[in-house]
Amino acid sequence: MTQLPNHIFIAFGAIVAAIITGIFSYITLIATKESKISEFRQNWINDLRNEISQYISSIHGLIEHLIRDNQGQAISTNKFMEKKNDHSELYNKMLNSKISILLRINDNEREEEFKNINDAVLEHVEKIHNDFENRNFQGANEKIDQLVSKSRELLKYEWNRARDGEKNYAKTKTIAFRTVIISIVLLFILSGWKIFGTDIMTVLKAKF
Repeated sequence: MTQLPNHIFIAFGAIVAAIITGIFSYITLIATKESKISEFRQNWINDLRNEISQYISSIHGLIEHLIRDNQGQAISTNKFMEKKNDHSELYNKMLNSKISILLRINDNEREEEFKNINDAVLEHVEKIHNDFENRNFQGANEKIDQLVSKSRELLKYEWNRARDGEKNYAKTKTIAFRTVIISIVLLFILSGWKIFGTDIMTVLKAKF
């Protein structure tokens, strides 16, 4: 019978222990990273939703105020400037929300499908503002409906991104745990070899 030297068992055990420790450290690192990314992305989604909502509500509010103040009549340029100043707080909210939306959305997205959605949202935000400044209230209201539709697509796409990140973590965790199990099984096999002091190949040769 052939018996493996003790130093081989010690070295192999140390290697397996190091692998298991490294894998669990890696899982912890990935879990922390994925958790933070998901948290940041969810906060980003919520903040963008709030900014779009505030932008739309501010535009709606300004249009209603201006139409009511002018009794539904066409508004001259001078009158329009005067009425905007009367509702400066709401007007500033609209501008702040617009700037926030433009800063939050990436206009250089690499994925073509996602870039098209981003570009559509940014385009509608600009067009709504331009229609409002040109006193084309009907056009602004029509584009608001389009902005709502495109914003839903964008937010859904971002949510899917956050979800897919969590799926990647689950796959990584599964692979890591399988590696741990394989390492432990190998360790048990080698331990059994050490305990019984039997060379498996020698036993097989003796039988056959």
